[in-house]
Amino acid sequence: MPWWIALLNTLAAVASTGFGVAALIRPSLIAPSSEKCTDSRFYPAMYAARAIPLGLAVGVAVWLLPAPAVLLLLLGVAVLAQIADTVIGVVHRLPGMTVGAAFAIACHGAAIIALL
Repeated sequence: MPWWIALLNTLAAVASTGFGVAALIRPSLIAPSSEKCTDSRFYPAMYAARAIPLGLAVGVAVWLLPAPAVLLLLLGVAVLAQIADTVIGVVHRLPGMTVGAAFAIACHGAAIIALL
């Protein structure tokens, strides 16, 4: 995989991990403003439970993982997670979430194509 694709994947992974950590610290950052219960930590914690380990795994694996099959699987899971985030962002009219997840889909998708 070209270094610049690995770098873009790392940036997308760091952003996803950062939002996971931010969700734990301040749940209202990721909840739509129209939601009545933005103080709840349940859903932000669920998001963080997925975003933090997956983001860290992708950020490291694109540089270190020698087995392309395993990396393809990991990137495929990351693409699926980001597709779900994009759909949620569109449904709840959250442009930042939609654009950020779409950027991650493009990065992870480019890495998959580069590995094939």
